[in-house]
Amino acid sequence: MNMKNGVGILGLGSMGTAIAKNLKKKHKIYGYDIKKFNTLKSSKNFFFVKDLKEIFLKTNIFIIIVLDEGQCQKIINTFIDFKKRFKIKENYTIINCTTVSPNWVKKIYKKLQNNDFEYIDCPVSGGPKKALNGKLSLMISSKKNIYKKNLSLLKDMGNNIYNLGNKIGTGSTVKIINNSLAGIQIISAAESIILAKKEKINLKKIFKIINNSSGHSWMFNDRGKRMIDKNYFTPLSRLSIFKKDMKLANKLLKKHYLNLPLTKIALKIYELGCKQGLENFDDSAVIRILDKRIN
Repeated sequence: MNMKNGVGILGLGSMGTAIAKNLKKKHKIYGYDIKKFNTLKSSKNFFFVKDLKEIFLKTNIFIIIVLDEGQCQKIINTFIDFKKRFKIKENYTIINCTTVSPNWVKKIYKKLQNNDFEYIDCPVSGGPKKALNGKLSLMISSKKNIYKKNLSLLKDMGNNIYNLGNKIGTGSTVKIINNSLAGIQIISAAESIILAKKEKINLKKIFKIINNSSGHSWMFNDRGKRMIDKNYFTPLSRLSIFKKDMKLANKLLKKHYLNLPLTKIALKIYELGCKQGLENFDDSAVIRILDKRIN
């Protein structure tokens, strides 16, 4: 079988769609989503495919950016099965941008190696806006030769490429640490806005002041605006994702027998939000959990 050109993107949520829109400027893109529909229509350099078999036979390089490791596992198991069934000898490359646990990465990597798949552990950060402009941060662990072979594509995805060496899973570990901090900062942003509201301080003014003062953070600037505008009903990043991410961070705590209180408390707050039915709200809706009197 002759390998086709192009790149497959599995997962067309807000991040996957933004990555696809960016990469189709230079690459032929095949997109797949579990929901069988998406906002991206087939156009020049973008082709929406309806099942895993079709995308597997279209190309031999895949970017996976789905919800969790369960969805990743299903895709990878299916691809391994296809490779055996169709007796394909050529190597396939998987660039996994999903936030997953380092232990899962190590296990799946061994399985992929045994079936002639190349793997790049490549979680990303920056949000849909940066993804759309090819300005993501990429936290990569990969074999050196696989990294070099795919560097051109990786550079099209992000302008901050951090090569963390060939110990597979290191990229995912760094992403969990980053997301843990982000999850805590969303909660701290909500707390500061609630306090300002109770003191009857103009929220637009305090937003500007904090963004030009020592309390500033990327998350305060981004999520704080959504909180003040009450723009958390349509999710750009679902609250349930931070429940997952804080769970992964707490697994790292247990591994090292650490007691890091903010990481533990943040998980409880996101879990509470999901119990209260906010799992599919934007994560900035965390402000509603902390102050029930805010509409």
